[in-house]
Amino acid sequence: MNKLTAILFLLICSQPVWAQQCACPTGITVESEEGTPNRVFRFANGTELAICGYTSPDGDSSYNKFSLVSCSDHKIIEEWGVNETSKAEFKNDALYINDMYALPIGQSFSTIWRPFYIHKFYFKNGALAREVHYNKALGKYTKQQLEAVFAEYKKLPEGGKQNLMHVAKMLFFAAYSGNKEAEGYLNNFEQKFGPFDSVTAEEWKTVNVGYIKWKNYMKGN
Repeated sequence: MNKLTAILFLLICSQPVWAQQCACPTGITVESEEGTPNRVFRFANGTELAICGYTSPDGDSSYNKFSLVSCSDHKIIEEWGVNETSKAEFKNDALYINDMYALPIGQSFSTIWRPFYIHKFYFKNGALAREVHYNKALGKYTKQQLEAVFAEYKKLPEGGKQNLMHVAKMLFFAAYSGNKEAEGYLNNFEQKFGPFDSVTAEEWKTVNVGYIKWKNYMKGN
């Protein structure tokens, strides 16, 4: 082996193993035909995690129907469904997966996309740690806003189904604001206004799954 060949051999062998290992696990559907991750995040200890799934039409580091996987052993750490849109952010040696919700919290209850659940992944004492919390910076509806929400809800039979899902989202945020009356309306929403057409049913599923997830979170905290 000549000197040049020996140098090249050493360079190849010295490449970190993680550079050759990061591929999406078999058995999950991904955007890339080659099975390559959408995005890879490397922590200070050399460990890499990857997002495998689909880029959201919204772009801007947004994903849906995706999995967070370990590059070293190709194991799935957590999964997100097709009705969930999340943004990924890596800062201060931690990965944040922000579940984005279309919330009626703008002026005149206009819709604004904001992080609702925040998943934080980081390493502590060599082990992967995870924290989940909701975005406490969102604020809550005022008494006057709650009254306006209920007024819109009570007008729904008159207005048909044109404004149905927007009011459902208003009820969701009213429930999040701690209002039990809104929870009651939301729990009976599908029974009162259904059955829904396919498009409305998908929107309702997103709202209802978000509501159930929030309720389960509150029970455990």
